Amino acid sequence: MDKDKILEKSRQENKNRDEMERTITIEGESFSLAFTLMAGLIIVAFNTFHHLSSDSVMIMFWTSCVSNRLYRLTKRKSTSDLITMIISLVILVFYVVKYFTQGW
Repeated sequence: MDKDKILEKSRQENKNRDEMERTITIEGESFSLAFTLMAGLIIVAFNTFHHLSSDSVMIMFWTSCVSNRLYRLTKRKSTSDLITMIISLVILVFYVVKYFTQGW
């Protein structure tokens, strides 16, 4: 076999593996985020039932939203991503301020 043909065949095989790895990574992250969301909802429900603060859980949730939109904004430069990032950031700042001013 010619050297160029071998290299091209190797590139094609690795391209499929790279795509498979990307797909597995994305699906794994989505799967873990779904379970994290469920755990967060359970904690918020428990805290609400027992009259406890859920600010720390909300900070983690909104931090995830802001970071997701920030990443998407750097890749797509979409106005909707900018708007949703700003809204998420405002809510995040609200919960951070609320969390750190408790007890003052």
